[in-house]
Parts: sequence; structure tokens; C-alpha cells
Amino acid sequence: MTLAPKSEREIITVLETKVSKDDAYDRALIWFAKNLNNSNWAVQVKDKPNGRIVSNIKLLCPNMSAFQSSIGNKNYIDFSVDLTLKDKKVRIIFENLVYSVWNYQSGETVHGPTSAEESKKIEANCLASIRSDLVDAINGLSSNTRSDDF
Repeated sequence: MTLAPKSEREIITVLETKVSKDDAYDRALIWFAKNLNNSNWAVQVKDKPNGRIVSNIKLLCPNMSAFQSSIGNKNYIDFSVDLTLKDKKVRIIFENLVYSVWNYQSGETVHGPTSAEESKKIEANCLASIRSDLVDAINGLSSNTRSDDF
């Protein structure tokens, strides 16, 4: 399997938020802690002054292949998230995308992406929901970032 060049295996999104950089940063860290099995291992960079968090993630994504899922295989996406936060703005970069399938008999095999089109399929099937949930958390609209007012 030959993966697409690194530039074709990244998805960059810049979005407006409703909060300050510091609030966004704190809420993003809470999101990572609650959504990753071990955020201390997964979060590689925590740079609050510059509003930057970098994390490595391996995500189970059954939406990638109904066929693979139906025969008992597990579909995974490995990637890095490079999050940069500013006042009322966030840049989310999903990079180094790798789609693999785990089979209980043969182990894990890499299936792509081999093109920018496959990266877009990974984004639509697996990453869009993560991005949406992360942005909701940053904006304080997620149960993962509960209000301090109780």
C-alpha cells in the first residue's frame, strides 16, 4: 500500500467560535481528556500561551466500510490533531491520516488513503463528527464542558 503524499492526507478547517482563546483552550483540553482514553499519553503538545494543542489519535470508525464491519473487521483511522486557538477563532488540522483495517486472523493492514479523494471520504465518514463535537465543546455547547454554574 502506497499512501498519498502528506499534503493530500490532511484536512484544514478554520472556524469562528464564541469564546476567548483561554476559555477555548481550557475547554479543548477538557474535551481531549474526556474523549481520549488517556489524554496524558495522547496530547503531545500543550502550549497555552500560543493556544496550541497537538494530539495523536487512533479512532474506531465503522462508517468507513460497511462490508469490513459486517464481516467482523474493525476500521481505524490514525491521525494527528493540530489545534490552534485564538480569540473567537480556531484552526483544526487533521494530518497524517492513515486508514487501517484490523482482522482477528491477519491483524492490522493499511488501506489508505491513497489520494485526496480518499482523505475527503475519511473526513466525511469519521472526522466531521469529531470536529463538530470539539467545536461544540470549545463553545460550551457540549456535555463534555459543563458550566461552572451549579
